[in-house]
Amino acid sequence: MLKHISIQKYVLINFILLLLIVSSLLLSLQYYSNKQLALEAVDKNFHQTASSLSLLLKSNIKSTENIINMLSLNRELLHPIDGKSIHPILDDFVHIMKTRKKIKSIYIAYKNDDFFEVFNVDNNPFFGKKYSLPVVTKWVIKKQQNIQFLDKNLHLLITKKIKKNFKPSSRMWFKQAMQKKSVIKTDVYKFQSTSSYGLTYAKRIPNSDTVVAMDYALSDIGDYLNQQNFDESGNIILYQNDGEMIASSKSLALKDWKKLYQFFQHKNQKEMKKIMYNESEYFTHHSDAKTYEDIKMNIGIVLPVDTLLNPYIVKIIYGVYVALAFIVLAIPLILYSTSLIVKPVHFLMQENEKILKREFANVSEIDTKITEFHQLSNSLVSMSKSIQKYQRKQEKLLDSIVQLIADAIDAKSTYTGGHCERVPKIAEALTHYVSDKKEGLFKDFALVTPDEWREFHIGAWLHDCGKVTTPEYVVDKSTKLETIYNRIHEIRTRFEVLFRDAQISYLESQLKGKDKETALQILHQTQSKLIEDFNFLASSNEGGEFMSLEKQERVKEIAKQTWTRNFNDKIGISADEMHRYEDTLINKPPVREQLLSDKQEHIVKRENFNYEQYKADGFKEEVPEHLYNYGEVYNLCISKGTLSDEERFKINEHVIMSIKMLEELPFPPELKKIPEYAGTHHETMIGTGYPRKLTKEQLSVPARIMAIADIFEALTASDRPYKKAKTLSESLRIMSLMVKDKHIDGDLFDLFLESGIYLKYAQEHLTPGQIDEVDIKTLTS
Repeated sequence: MLKHISIQKYVLINFILLLLIVSSLLLSLQYYSNKQLALEAVDKNFHQTASSLSLLLKSNIKSTENIINMLSLNRELLHPIDGKSIHPILDDFVHIMKTRKKIKSIYIAYKNDDFFEVFNVDNNPFFGKKYSLPVVTKWVIKKQQNIQFLDKNLHLLITKKIKKNFKPSSRMWFKQAMQKKSVIKTDVYKFQSTSSYGLTYAKRIPNSDTVVAMDYALSDIGDYLNQQNFDESGNIILYQNDGEMIASSKSLALKDWKKLYQFFQHKNQKEMKKIMYNESEYFTHHSDAKTYEDIKMNIGIVLPVDTLLNPYIVKIIYGVYVALAFIVLAIPLILYSTSLIVKPVHFLMQENEKILKREFANVSEIDTKITEFHQLSNSLVSMSKSIQKYQRKQEKLLDSIVQLIADAIDAKSTYTGGHCERVPKIAEALTHYVSDKKEGLFKDFALVTPDEWREFHIGAWLHDCGKVTTPEYVVDKSTKLETIYNRIHEIRTRFEVLFRDAQISYLESQLKGKDKETALQILHQTQSKLIEDFNFLASSNEGGEFMSLEKQERVKEIAKQTWTRNFNDKIGISADEMHRYEDTLINKPPVREQLLSDKQEHIVKRENFNYEQYKADGFKEEVPEHLYNYGEVYNLCISKGTLSDEERFKINEHVIMSIKMLEELPFPPELKKIPEYAGTHHETMIGTGYPRKLTKEQLSVPARIMAIADIFEALTASDRPYKKAKTLSESLRIMSLMVKDKHIDGDLFDLFLESGIYLKYAQEHLTPGQIDEVDIKTLTS
């Protein structure tokens, strides 16, 4: 006895795998947590930067308001402006601008549009571009129509004339200041004199028509923003509500700003968001610059995602390298430990594969020390025996069902049952011969396994199973007027009536004293014509010869004769027949009717037929409008054979029914081709067959063999009520013509002749009179 060891001990050896999984999870969690911390830190910095910028702006605005309030108390502001002398307030203005770099200019404006404005050249590089300034120019004064340039000691360097195009009284800040006692502030705008952004503070000097004002510049705030920036790839922007950019921490092209502004315009200002900008990912944040309610500015911040996350990704990469190194070092141990489990698993898989292939007798126990695998191996052996036993029962059941269907067909029509038994014999014999060929066109074809042969055998047996749905009187129809019975007897009765009517007419003429010889001659002519016409109709009813158009016209001429019906033809009939009479007129007898007729009640309508499903199933056989047409003229004028188009479709429909019946059955994979083998024996090599009009390329070798077997059996059968048995040579000659017409496979037909199967079959199933000499050379292609 082998000592068995629990599988749990082997699982412990592979515990290292769990450690690897845990390492991966920890790395993932570390990355996620670090990422979240980074995002929270950046979001916090975003808010702190926005808040500090707001505080800076608010502080500067408040201090500027204080300056202008104090300045407005200086009565020297009211000193009249002299075009030549220096205004006494100049020193105060200069002092303020020296200490406050963001104040670009301070000016006094009068209601009469006189003004006095002082600029610091260092804070206004605009002047160097617009005017040719002396090198030592430090201060610029605008008043009335003059502009004066002063050095740092306020000594006048030069005076120039300028056009007076500035009217303070028309400016909004002047008007607002004149109406209020407190300091007024404008919205942020671009200064015309300096081309920079800022806002204007103004206040009316008490009890006067004079306003003191100063321009506060915001453009220099970009330096502050640059100091607050997170990364050289990021940017902090101060902008107005209308999208006008006031300042930024680094240079930003107008087109790039417009793209960013679209994001700032739609994002929730309380949240940090991720955006795609210039084909890269950025985090964005924006909020109001909370200075005063009447100044509308916003702060926007952008930071590349890579800048934020790369440090953490690098850490993760290092962690991955460590994990990979750990895995590499653990591989030998893992390979050794898992081999102890994998080996018996492989053996079990091999045994299981035998079960899948249904090689139940070859399934055996495996040699293993693992208790669970040993038990599983025993279970596989027991299961294979159980499945084998069950399969035999299923095969026996299926064989019984196939035999039951064949017996049902046989009970319905003896010759059809014989056909179902004989076709498989021919088909299997030819398939064995073709499968044994090791060279030629079919060297790669062979049915090898028992499943393949069983599949073909069942398909051959069931190839006509759909005939259980075909009415027997249609299958056995031996005359054109035959339905359940031969209706030629009805027509004969009508002729008998006309025959006697002629005799009655003759006798009535004698009672009336007419010439006997003339009347007798008419009687003989009429009766002779009736006998001749009936003999013609009776001969036409047999369907043995081709019905020419002339003969069809004669049938129609005979049909025009009339006879008198004295009895009601709407009584004593079935409900189905009465249903067909619904659309006909009811004429009270006696009624004069045609000798032969195609009546409305002869039409059986095709009801509940799903044409769309018919097409979807791939069937291409043309469907006649009606289910049946029992019209007497219609049937007697059938040009070839005894079947109408409707009856021929009904017979051909047996293949459709075979396919549908078999395709609905849940065949196992090894029997899935049964519907194909059973349902393609009426197809041709060129797509002219039925029901799906398949071509040679679409037909398998067994399917093409089935067609040959079916045709050969049908041609040589001697038990058909509607045709005479053909000799062996005649049957093979017809099949050779079918090869030329590409109705059957010529290569397979050659092998059929070469094998001698046709002769062996003839000796077993044909009558002695049918077996004659066959010259194979004249038949092969």
